[in-house]
Amino acid sequence: MNTVGTLEKPPLFGAVEPIRARGHTTTLPTPGRRAPRPTRSWTNLLLWAMLGLIAQRTLGSTNAPGDDFTVLNLTELMQVEVPTVYGASKHDQKITEAPSAVTIVTAEDIKLHGYRTLADILRNVRGFYVTSDRAYSFIGVRGVNRPGDFGGRILIMVDGHRMNDPIYDSALSDTSEFLDVDLIERVEIIRGPGSSLYGNNAVFAVINLITRKGRTVNQGEMSGSAGSWDTYNGRFTVGHSFTNGAEFLASASFHDSAGHKHLYFPEYKNSNGGFADNLDHDQGDNFFTSLSYGGLSLSGGYSERKKQVPSASFGVVFDGQPSLYDDQRGFAELKYVTSLAEDWDVLGRLFYDVYRYTGYYLFDYGGVGNPKDYVENRDISLSQFVGGEVQVTKRFWEKHRLTFGGEFRNDLSLDLKNFDVVSGTTYLNTHNNADNFGLYSQGEFVLAKPLTLNAGVRYDHYRSFGDTVNPRAGLIYSPFKETAIKALYGQAFRAPNAFETGYISPAYDRNPNLKPETVKSFDLVWEQGFARNYRTTTTLFYENISDLITKQINTVTGHSIFENTDSAKSLGADFEVEAQWKGGWRGKVSYTYAHATGGASGGWLSNSPEHMGKLSLSAPLYQEKVFATLEVQAMSDRLTVANTKVGAFAVCNFTLFSQELIKNFEFSASVYNLFDTHYSDPVSVDYLQKSIQQDGRSFRAKLTWKF
Repeated sequence: MNTVGTLEKPPLFGAVEPIRARGHTTTLPTPGRRAPRPTRSWTNLLLWAMLGLIAQRTLGSTNAPGDDFTVLNLTELMQVEVPTVYGASKHDQKITEAPSAVTIVTAEDIKLHGYRTLADILRNVRGFYVTSDRAYSFIGVRGVNRPGDFGGRILIMVDGHRMNDPIYDSALSDTSEFLDVDLIERVEIIRGPGSSLYGNNAVFAVINLITRKGRTVNQGEMSGSAGSWDTYNGRFTVGHSFTNGAEFLASASFHDSAGHKHLYFPEYKNSNGGFADNLDHDQGDNFFTSLSYGGLSLSGGYSERKKQVPSASFGVVFDGQPSLYDDQRGFAELKYVTSLAEDWDVLGRLFYDVYRYTGYYLFDYGGVGNPKDYVENRDISLSQFVGGEVQVTKRFWEKHRLTFGGEFRNDLSLDLKNFDVVSGTTYLNTHNNADNFGLYSQGEFVLAKPLTLNAGVRYDHYRSFGDTVNPRAGLIYSPFKETAIKALYGQAFRAPNAFETGYISPAYDRNPNLKPETVKSFDLVWEQGFARNYRTTTTLFYENISDLITKQINTVTGHSIFENTDSAKSLGADFEVEAQWKGGWRGKVSYTYAHATGGASGGWLSNSPEHMGKLSLSAPLYQEKVFATLEVQAMSDRLTVANTKVGAFAVCNFTLFSQELIKNFEFSASVYNLFDTHYSDPVSVDYLQKSIQQDGRSFRAKLTWKF
């Protein structure tokens, strides 16, 4: 089945009708001429694998004393509850005490469901949905996932380290994400505004990926998978925990997919019959490492993904090469956590980050009715930033807690460049920098035995636009052990990014006067446990976004420009039942209603489903060694930006997972979109298409060896 999706990074040139480059005479690529597929650095992967194997053999197999969850069987693991969340308040606390509606997805969930990426994980989370455009995936929540948004209203972190970049605010969640999902210990999904602690981007949710530690690897792991469309993945991981408490983990992985050979877009039927041929290749590498001793830890890594793009957005030549996006992301963080006394905790961290995006495009500068004039155009975006944070926590009488902190970041470079490769004609070449800092405080007070007040506020200062203050408050009432009723209010912001304020070309005007978006959110949450096997969560929510940053047309110049224009509101409710039984049975079902409106008319938002339903069931088939998991994801129809509709759909996925049928081996086989459902996602105004068809049925088999 042919497939396709919603939105890519716009080329910085970006004109709908590109300006003709002058003075070049060199022969340029044509749509029929095929560029070689992206190549991989196999040498680097082999080197990391050899170094890891040497380290593993040198360190031996002595484990630190204490709990070792690797010796538990899967049933026991599923019965070990995850009682705490870190990201909701920047310290470990019971989920029922967190000032948010929290979902935890564990490493066991990832295995049982055959999840390949963070996007796969979020598709099965209450109230979340994900769209794709064959270049990137985009995360929606509670009915808001606007075509043209790169994900900047959701903050993604790895062990508390911010992963959204300062140029596009990208919340990468597909194969472009930083972390291999096999390295995730658990995913903390924290709904609602989080700017009172985290500042920018924490508008609708904070997603914190907690990584595995050396003790969970024990010695080493090798993993490989193969799937539809010549898709292959590989991973090599080593880890160790020493008797003195020190531990380390190092992992290298790759993915490579030829993708669909022929993708059909009826809007381009006059060009190659509407087929994009051999333009769906996806290839990338990831490396991650962490070292810790006592309260001191060092972590970091690097990832790169190259993705060919068949959907011809932003006026590029359909079925033309080059059409390739290259994302590179890296960071290193040094962190120290200590207790100065019984009631005082201190955290300090320093970090360095880098993000680089390169876009390869082919434009026809000839114009309508003129001879073809194919020109290869290039985008280069580079950001490097450093920063740090200090946090102090004081506990009073084991009931109350005060947290104070300060965070700063210096964007050393925010560089944007766009040019024609052969002629050298440059349309954009800016070298900027920026800085910001924030001060935050939070208090948790037990007013009476069943009633807790959680309140906080953060002040942020940006050189670009000035100051913003964002509070949060919540009352949590727990009259019984299994009951938590939460009344929550929060405010958050998204700062205009470097692309929105500094982008300029023959077709775009910059707007350095953009203000940050703000959201005010009200949640009423009821969490209830029943008979030790069941837990329900019910939420009523209302979110009001103002000064929404939207791409508009400048009425003076006729160019595109980002402006603070629309507002948006989302009103709704969700309900979820989770169940867990003896023998490894596990199930979950949820429903979300979200009525999202916006704009001057207050009409229904595009790409906003009013109804979403999720179901998953895992069942043991053989001696707690073989499990079957079925999941269903459904949503109602949605509007496109052209005010047409895409239909409702339901997708089923099925996974068989086994462990220890052969000692130290795990195996899984998955079928995605089991019934080959045809469905489409709305896309932005940068596409000729109003919507793009998504993937049909696909398969994957995966084998992991633990040694």
